[in-house]
Amino acid sequence: MSDPMTELLLTGLLERVGEAAAAALARIDAAEEEAVAAGAGAVEAVALCEVIVRMAQACQTDAVADLDVRRREVLGPHTDEREVCRSLFAEIGLARQASATAGESTYRLTRDLEHHPAARRLLQDGVVNQSVVAAVCRETVYLAPDQRAEVDAELAPFLAVLGPRRAAAAARRLVIEKDPHAAFVRTVRARDERHVRLRPELDAMATLSICAPAAQLAPVWERLDHEASARHSDGDPRTIAQLTSDLAVERLAGASVTADGALAIVTEIGVLMRPETLYGTDDVAAVLRGYGPVPGELARRLASGEQGWVRRFFTRPDGHGLEAVDPRRRRFPAGVARLVRATDELCARPWCECRVREIDHTTPYARGGETVLDNAQGVCRTDNLLKETRGWRVDRDHARSLTWTTPTGRRYVSAGAVGGPVRPFGPGEDRWSPMEDRLRHLVTVSRT
Repeated sequence: MSDPMTELLLTGLLERVGEAAAAALARIDAAEEEAVAAGAGAVEAVALCEVIVRMAQACQTDAVADLDVRRREVLGPHTDEREVCRSLFAEIGLARQASATAGESTYRLTRDLEHHPAARRLLQDGVVNQSVVAAVCRETVYLAPDQRAEVDAELAPFLAVLGPRRAAAAARRLVIEKDPHAAFVRTVRARDERHVRLRPELDAMATLSICAPAAQLAPVWERLDHEASARHSDGDPRTIAQLTSDLAVERLAGASVTADGALAIVTEIGVLMRPETLYGTDDVAAVLRGYGPVPGELARRLASGEQGWVRRFFTRPDGHGLEAVDPRRRRFPAGVARLVRATDELCARPWCECRVREIDHTTPYARGGETVLDNAQGVCRTDNLLKETRGWRVDRDHARSLTWTTPTGRRYVSAGAVGGPVRPFGPGEDRWSPMEDRLRHLVTVSRT
């Protein structure tokens, strides 16, 4: 079945890309021989690719606007707005091979560009990048539509030479001039978005970022910097940067940090590893909960410290057989929930990188799904609701792969990590140790 609207979008994109490519080739042909020898053609290709990306991003927003209209026509005027948005955010995210949050960002930008026609044309022509346009839209979100259009018209002639930060600052000044009260409302509303995030870094390091009102964080930073400088002046061998980090961790954890960065605190640190890794006969990577793969030597250090202990997931205290679980219960037992979170920390939906917040039935409880490990999956709160939204379905095959089907009939497959022995290494590696073979046998027997 043909789709005239989509065909028009894609045809227009191809025409613009073709014109940009032809212009780039013409510039290369007109370049001096010395410039071409120095790489002028390669630079033209780099610039052309950037222009094409911008054009494609503009086409993407047009397609999202079309999807929004069509989905609402299908669902009708009486559908809950939150349900419509949840479905749209997830489908856009899956199409982009990204999270539902990324899908929401694309959707919000699409709606915002309705009030920024000049910026939208610049993006469509490849003159500005999406980050600049998004920064302007974000700063004007609290203005009335006519005021947003005024800001758009005033800024458009300058956007081509501005980066996201300068574009945001210019838009912010205009917002304050147009409506000073809107600027105040923005500062108040922004407090609702305060959060803390953990981002894994290289070599078993991580970055903890705090987004909070500047009036709160500025004095916190000054206090940390002042105390770190004082300790360094008193002879502490650590650098000021190291001291600042250690002091922040001490304040949050309520325990001291040693000179080598170790934290003396009684807490549970989840580390998944092979038995061989634990006992030092193998150095296969382990998995640190909340971070990911870490060296086996570090895992042993964490597990063998004074505050460390080992928790069994698969066996009874006597070491034989598995704990039974009542399949008729609606809620998963704490042990099953802990195992699901330990083996798969991220949401089961493809490309969703939110942490597991809820343990859900793959086959819904209402459709006869049993409350057993084999039917358990970890999902974020949003995707747990999404599964029950009209037009969505999740199925699991015999290989334990999950297939998410969207209202438009598209299917996305993700491999399930729950229900078998813990494997801290990559899914493509087939290296079962003797102890894991024993655990796998116990799991298999328990399901038959």
